Amino acid sequence: MNAQIEKMTRHELLDQIRTERGRLEETLARLTHAQMLLPGVDGEWSVKDALAHISAWERRMISWVGSHLQGEEPDIPLPWDVERMNAETYAQVKDKPLAEVLEEFRLSYWDSLALAESLREEQLQTVYADTWPMGSLWTGVAANTNWHYKEHRTDIQKWLETQPRAPSENRDYHAGTGTTTKQER
Repeated sequence: MNAQIEKMTRHELLDQIRTERGRLEETLARLTHAQMLLPGVDGEWSVKDALAHISAWERRMISWVGSHLQGEEPDIPLPWDVERMNAETYAQVKDKPLAEVLEEFRLSYWDSLALAESLREEQLQTVYADTWPMGSLWTGVAANTNWHYKEHRTDIQKWLETQPRAPSENRDYHAGTGTTTKQER
């Protein structure tokens, strides 16, 4: 997370969400489906697993913020244990087909972006100390979108540098659309 940032405006947040997602999409466009399934990107995780992880955290954030907006206490697990939550997510998604993961990756992004666009500046700057473990609401949104995209893009890029380069005609993922050209094998 980017603890050194003390405030981010709504405009800056939306710009960074779109920018970092675009950069992640550009990195993904360099991969084949086969590469997306190889372990080792982050420990035993493949690119597919990292994308499912991103989607899971976007969905959590959407749920938690939605609860806030409805005046309810969000169902945030306490104690706050990210490692446990990540392990549970991995166990739930590791056997999902790549096509399903890519579709959810696309949908969770659009849902996250729509939520961020719907939030007012005042809402984003509010600290919900009793129910939100991340400080201001914008921090929780950024942590589960733009900062998360950058973190995993960097992991994927480092891993990709160790892999044989696939010819461009073999790449299956289209940046910006989250779509693929071939059926998953």
